[in-house]
Amino acid sequence: MPSSVRWVTNMDKRWGSCSSTDRSIRLSHRLQGMPPYVVDYVLIHELAHLIEPNHSSAFWKLVEAYPHSEKAKGFS
Repeated sequence: MPSSVRWVTNMDKRWGSCSSTDRSIRLSHRLQGMPPYVVDYVLIHELAHLIEPNHSSAFWKLVEAYPHSEKAKGFS
């Protein structure tokens, strides 16, 4: 469970980030206005990092459990 989730305006290259130290998640304001399934995907990606800190196969197994993960990854 994250300690907090908040929108930030200082992310120009990332969609989201998390801190395993304080368990906070930050989402880029650039996500606002995107389809909810895209925002959910980024949030799930960051939540998975609280369990698996890297991009291992265990991490991707968590992320890909989200039913719209392929659609979200293909959104442009």
